[in-house]
Amino acid sequence: MALYPYKVLVLSRNYPNNLLPGLGLWVKHLVRHCSGMCELKIISPVPYFPPISGFKKYNRFRGIIRHVHEDGLEVFYPRFLVGPGRSLYITEALSYFMGIRHTVGKIYNSFPFNLIHAHFTFPDGVVAAWLGHHYKIPVIITEHAPWKPNWMDKNTMVRWQAIWAARKCASLIAVSTSVKDTIVHFTGQTEKVRVIPIGTDGSIFTTPQNLNKEKKKQVLYVGFINFNKGVDILLKAIHRVIKRIPDTKLLMIGGGFYKNTLRQEKQLRSMAKDLGVDSHIEFAGIKSPIEVAKYMRESALLVLPSRAESFGAVLVEALACGTPVVATRCGGPEDIVTDEVGILVQKEDDNALAHAIELVLTQQKMYDPAKLRAYALDNFSWERIASKTIYLYKETTGK
Repeated sequence: MALYPYKVLVLSRNYPNNLLPGLGLWVKHLVRHCSGMCELKIISPVPYFPPISGFKKYNRFRGIIRHVHEDGLEVFYPRFLVGPGRSLYITEALSYFMGIRHTVGKIYNSFPFNLIHAHFTFPDGVVAAWLGHHYKIPVIITEHAPWKPNWMDKNTMVRWQAIWAARKCASLIAVSTSVKDTIVHFTGQTEKVRVIPIGTDGSIFTTPQNLNKEKKKQVLYVGFINFNKGVDILLKAIHRVIKRIPDTKLLMIGGGFYKNTLRQEKQLRSMAKDLGVDSHIEFAGIKSPIEVAKYMRESALLVLPSRAESFGAVLVEALACGTPVVATRCGGPEDIVTDEVGILVQKEDDNALAHAIELVLTQQKMYDPAKLRAYALDNFSWERIASKTIYLYKETTGK
């Protein structure tokens, strides 16, 4: 018997490539940490749209390399047909399947995989279920997004496909308890769904050299600059904080590529000016993980004021840097934030958010950076998450 009996085919539209190196990094990290305990091949389909004038944003995907070897892993980027916007959304799984089936067949001839692991139920999980039936092997789906109140309520055919795939797979992983609850709401299969969170890289997100030094009054936000992330609530909260702690600074890291996100960021920058807090805020743009970790170490706290969050990986990353966190009760953060590592407040409440930020700013010594890091790595290191995933592979395959 092979040392590692699990030959896994990973399906994930969200996976880094030469054009979008930050896409689906959480999948890449999981794959890399599992690779020492199993063999894997990755298929990450790329949207294809005919070269029609007026749709330049789709043409850029032609620059994605079709096949790479990286870190000892083989990744395939076959194309599949999409329509403008969400016009062909209900047929996306079928198009995805048609686009990858020849690649899957070629892989299977030299790499007879005995397990398929898909990320996101639609369309990846639906395609995985079809392939699992064809090759008569089990399928695991990791769901990164809540099933309500968003996409599952908008399209009956998509909902039907997702529920079918969830019921056909051997196991379904939810990245948080809140995501699990939304899945069970639709499928009724509590026993099949288990929670395995997203991990963090403790070699990048590290504690500062001087653990006992009190940090400056810098509040850090990392993420999209939009309304779903509750940035408008954060700006109102900072307006309140500055009245009582005038030297407070808000550093905002992140940005977007899509028109809607960029439009929202412009609106929120205007809001900061209208509130008179723009001189206390720095919009630093998109930064690399190494740069983000540096800012986390330098900040007094990280805040995540979201209206909805499936997990909240930046919270764990900040804790691994020895930095306490403030977050809203919006789903995923409830699985992360305890009284020992930070404060949870109700979403949409700028007064409560301001009060929590002030508490952490003025009581920094309550949070021991070494203990914060230990908590993060004990519960969310990629090594621990990979170990849980491999155990599920063993349980699923019986090997």
